[in-house]
Amino acid sequence: MHVENNPDFKTVWQLAHDWVGEKPDQTDPHAISSELRIAIDRLIRAMGSKEISARWKGYKIFIDDSFLSFIFDFWHTIKFYQWLMHNKFSKDYLDNLYVKRNEVITWCDKVALLDPPPCWSPKTYTAIDPVISDQVDPDDENNSWYERITERRRQRVVCIELAKQLWEKNPDLNYEEMQKHPIMQEFGYSSTFSSKSFRNLVRTVASDSAQSPGAPTKSKD
Repeated sequence: MHVENNPDFKTVWQLAHDWVGEKPDQTDPHAISSELRIAIDRLIRAMGSKEISARWKGYKIFIDDSFLSFIFDFWHTIKFYQWLMHNKFSKDYLDNLYVKRNEVITWCDKVALLDPPPCWSPKTYTAIDPVISDQVDPDDENNSWYERITERRRQRVVCIELAKQLWEKNPDLNYEEMQKHPIMQEFGYSSTFSSKSFRNLVRTVASDSAQSPGAPTKSKD
């Protein structure tokens, strides 16, 4: 069962609206109420501090504090930072960022000391959908996949993922500029690859601009 069809999951956009009694399809994202802003802020901060788990389109993010998680979650970290520091947000992002029912209820009761959102109050939830999904979230299973990856493959995965996220933010970078980008140099292992190997490695995630025949290059492979 996908999260969008699972009564045990709701997006931050949906849940925050339910919490303050507003309609998500009637809200102007550029003029949200102070109550809605507070509800969103509470959920974002709880996810950022790992008091409740976060899922982007069903996939867990901010799983742990490992370096690999930092690379995979780099784009999400920027999104959270933009909200927490500048109150900037994307409706589309919040409407694809999911939280889990039992975690929110426990967090409200034990940590935030708040009443849970009406849609997930025990009485309301039972009346709406008495069948509670007992499906195991595959992300919660520890299958030790990370330990089975060789060190070189870990470096390749990190390099590809970080390049992908940097190109999403800076699509005009060419291959050479991407390989020499300070973040790639420090965290993406780009200096461990030759120019040709780097180009072949990240080609599938490169921006259209970088892949275009006329993209400028400063040196030949």
